[in-house]
Amino acid sequence: MRSTSELRPYQQRLISHLYEHDEALCIVRPGGGKTVVALTAIGELRRDEVIRHALVLAPKRVARKVWPDEVREWAHVRGLHYQVLTGGPAKRKAMLDVAYQYDLTICGLDVVPWLIENLPDEADHPIYDLLVIDEGSRLRNPTGVRAKALAKVANRWGMVWGLSGTLRPSGVEDLFMPARVVTRGKLWGRSFYQWRKEHFYPLDFHGYTWAPFPGAEDKLNAAIAPLTATVAEGELIQPEPQIIFDRVELPAAARRQYDDMHKRLFAGVSDRAVLASSAAVATGKMAQIANGFIYDNGITLAVHDEKREWLQDIIEDAAGPTLLIYEYLQDLALMQELLPDLPYLGAGVGDREANCHIDNWNAGRLPFMGLHPASGGHGLNLQHGGADMAWMSPTWSPEYWDQTIARLNRSGQKRQVMVRVCVATGTVDEMKLDRVYNKMSAQEAFEAYLRQWHAST
Repeated sequence: MRSTSELRPYQQRLISHLYEHDEALCIVRPGGGKTVVALTAIGELRRDEVIRHALVLAPKRVARKVWPDEVREWAHVRGLHYQVLTGGPAKRKAMLDVAYQYDLTICGLDVVPWLIENLPDEADHPIYDLLVIDEGSRLRNPTGVRAKALAKVANRWGMVWGLSGTLRPSGVEDLFMPARVVTRGKLWGRSFYQWRKEHFYPLDFHGYTWAPFPGAEDKLNAAIAPLTATVAEGELIQPEPQIIFDRVELPAAARRQYDDMHKRLFAGVSDRAVLASSAAVATGKMAQIANGFIYDNGITLAVHDEKREWLQDIIEDAAGPTLLIYEYLQDLALMQELLPDLPYLGAGVGDREANCHIDNWNAGRLPFMGLHPASGGHGLNLQHGGADMAWMSPTWSPEYWDQTIARLNRSGQKRQVMVRVCVATGTVDEMKLDRVYNKMSAQEAFEAYLRQWHAST
């Protein structure tokens, strides 16, 4: 069990900030220990009788696994009496009705609409003392059902905190909804579209993409800064992960198929004519070809074995427990072909089974575990089970990239994290890499890819 002596100076500072502010955004790079920061501040507010109860909203698996694990792991918050809302609507409602008996109620973001429909009517109910939203970046979509529902009722709470490792993963527009919820509309008003009209201009006729007016981004950052508590440069002492890019070359036949799909939206594979209905669809199929296969009307067609051979080497040369990161179900099928009964976290794995896998991983009982970034990208503590990670291909999402690596590279990790990424040279893998590792914008990454492609053809 861990003690307060293990809290780092920046964590103590963040705890004080949360304790002292009714409205706060705590921004800590993934792995920096923001969960225990929030728990400690909650415990101190309960101890001083400032609040009677805290309601925590978090991604489902984080709510059901990470928060309870952190309560049990740290001695100074172990006394917090908590419940996690699980089960069907009737069971959750029965638990919600007795929330006043607990210090802490933890609820998954997936049931936020249900939660709001079933909140108590009494304005002075303990559940409205403090609302904590973990991974507040999940609320960044102004048209999202959860974000809109929370924004409508956020003024019921006396205190609201938002926690995030990547508050604005796609740009400054991502700041509006988290700030809207935390400040109950006091900072920038209640209308995203009015706010955007005042500070941004459209980049296309239909208004699909927007850019801030000159000087607007600095102005918006300055406006939100007083709400935020973050970590200064150099305060996080976790060593940077070592990232190695293993490049593979497409065989001649696969290269022809890839180039045909790029130029003609068509490729001949295994005596089948695989067509793409648009350039966007073709890009997806090009990413599949880079990984060694292509989907066609529900059928999976093999294209090459370069990444299979890379994965075989990763398995044979593994120096310790290794997370295997996959994007497509075919990637997972390949992993399970080489490692029968491979446990994984992803679509189709229930909460009980996933929690069992997480426990076994952290106990050192699993030499390998599969992971899809969308299922394990936020909040999960996997640092106790190993320090090695291997990606079948880069992801498109900078947020998934940072968050997934942070499953291992976080507080409590005793080794330098090693990340290996398989990149098919001259394919959209390169575009993905520019997006997530070189931190280019989508347009910059696309242009860089086109320059490279034209230079090679």
